[in-house]
Parts: sequence; structure tokens; C-alpha cells
Amino acid sequence: MPERKLSLMKAIELMRALSRDNVPFSFSYCAFNDTTKTSDGKKTETNVLLQSGYRRNQSKKFDILVSYIRTDTNERRQFYLPLLLELNGIKIKP
Repeated sequence: MPERKLSLMKAIELMRALSRDNVPFSFSYCAFNDTTKTSDGKKTETNVLLQSGYRRNQSKKFDILVSYIRTDTNERRQFYLPLLLELNGIKIKP
């Protein structure tokens, strides 16, 4: 049976739909710190919802930084959309 995969755009659409419906999800991404140009490798987040991110006039990275909130701690975090690896266990097409 072939492995199921999502395109990056389908994944972000699904994340937005789940967040609109207040349904927490999990995802994995490759961490990257643009300031130090370093990575801590693969990170996994569980029970999260997307949040409003930067507007065009607030950041040059408004279109690639995705904001989310950890529903259990209410901590706001961000990740780079192109570094998304999995959504609810489904791999993202490179």
C-alpha cells in the first residue's frame, strides 16, 4: 500500500481548517534558527492550533513563518512553513 503524502499547500489548508474548527492537531518540522543559522533537528508538536501570524508590514517573512499555540500551555510558537515534515502522521511531499 503506497504511503500517503500531502502537498505543502494542502497541509496548510488542512491546518487552517482544523484550527477554524478548534480541532487540535500534531505536526513535525525541521527546526531552524535564522539568527544563528543553526538547527536543532526534527521537532514534533502535539495539540496545537494555528494563530494569526505576522502581517506583510510586520515582517519580511510573513509568508513563510507560521504561528501556532500549544493548547495545553497557551504558549505561542512559530516555525518555517517550508520545513514542515508531517501533519497528523502524514508526510509532506518535498
